[in-house]
Amino acid sequence: MPPSIRDAALGVGASRLQTVTHHVLPLAMPGILTGTIIGLAQALGETAPLLLIGMVAFVRDFPGAPPEGLFDPAAALPVQIYNWTQRGDPGFVERASGAIIVLLVFLIAMNAIAIYFRRKFERRW
Repeated sequence: MPPSIRDAALGVGASRLQTVTHHVLPLAMPGILTGTIIGLAQALGETAPLLLIGMVAFVRDFPGAPPEGLFDPAAALPVQIYNWTQRGDPGFVERASGAIIVLLVFLIAMNAIAIYFRRKFERRW
């Protein structure tokens, strides 16, 4: 956002709060939303750090013990996919394939939402 917009609002007598709420924040919102959503999508899709650092952490064996509630401990989806691909049973290969598709669809949806919000709230100055 160009500083001239903020300076113009302050120049016509708007307070700092009015300048931020009526001029700065609405113009900066597309970038903030896009950055947040893409950052979340990237954090959800990062596999290598989870496999190198997080594999010493708890990985729940879902076929043996399904989750009982929303806040039960569970593994991240990339770690679970890695876990399922290391097993020899063909059933786990099918589960891993399905989980990969779910992860890809979710990441594509997150990026599409980010693009939608950026275009919806984007203003030209």
